[in-house]
Amino acid sequence: MSDVPVSVTTTATEVIQPVAESSGSIWGYVAGGVALLVLAGFFAYKKINTPTFIINQVRRRNQKEIKKLGVENSEFIVDLDKLLDSVQEYAIQNNQKGSDVVKIISPLNDTSRIKTARDMYQSMIFIANAINDANLAREFKNKSKQVKASSALMTGLLKRAGI
Repeated sequence: MSDVPVSVTTTATEVIQPVAESSGSIWGYVAGGVALLVLAGFFAYKKINTPTFIINQVRRRNQKEIKKLGVENSEFIVDLDKLLDSVQEYAIQNNQKGSDVVKIISPLNDTSRIKTARDMYQSMIFIANAINDANLAREFKNKSKQVKASSALMTGLLKRAGI
């Protein structure tokens, strides 16, 4: 025989059963949680798919690579910032989304076409012309000629100097 009195056992089963049965189904909570996740995902997608967010991500990634190489004060970095600013203004004025900005700046990621610094400036010229920024395209064209005119020795020296 057990040491627990019968009255305690019957009272415990009478009280515990109704509490467990009254809690009901948990499917309402599950559906609410799923709806909350879908809603949060929708708002996160809206935030991520803006031109400003995409441009800031590109800058952040470039800044990491630039710090690794140690060329934070390079003239090319200033030119790239000018291009990204111009692309951001263009996208905001034309009510474009982040996916449109990715399409615009995709020539910068084409590793099969970009082998030299001149090729990089050519891609930047293409992007500047695509967003109808003639002044920026002209400036990049002049700089691409300067890069083309420099010798391999001068390029090596400039790279060593961190320029």
